[in-house]
Amino acid sequence: MTSFKKAIAKRALTAKDKGKRNELSAQKAAAMNQLTYRDYVACRSQTLGDLRELAVARSKLKELRVLFHNFSYRSQIAHDAEERQKFSEKIIVLLLTVDAIKGDHMVKAAKRSIGHELEAMLDWVDPQRSLYKMQTFYMPTGGIQRGLAESVARLVQLVDQ
Repeated sequence: MTSFKKAIAKRALTAKDKGKRNELSAQKAAAMNQLTYRDYVACRSQTLGDLRELAVARSKLKELRVLFHNFSYRSQIAHDAEERQKFSEKIIVLLLTVDAIKGDHMVKAAKRSIGHELEAMLDWVDPQRSLYKMQTFYMPTGGIQRGLAESVARLVQLVDQ
């Protein structure tokens, strides 16, 4: 007897010792199987739908990447503010589209890589955006400002005395 068969036999013996097992009728067992399968199919179809949306986003990213790596278009973006605005709007729309896709960990990982690439493109197209991002990141929170204001008020009182 193989170890697999031994493990199954041992499990069957311990299951009998634990108490009564509910035996399902054929109809209840079929209904339970059907319900479980429907849940599986629903989850799988949702994931496939998310992957389909992600594939569309990847194809749009590929189009943007071709434009971005085209030297003549890049020089046109560098000199023409209107074209730069159009291109950055395309990137932002695609970023929002990708961000709206929900999904499991596999979809989220793909979203993350697309998002990083789009943000890198956007930082190159609109360098002021990255400076603004840094400024807002380093701004102090409200609690720090309140504490600073209190310290300054105490200092003014000490100087006045």
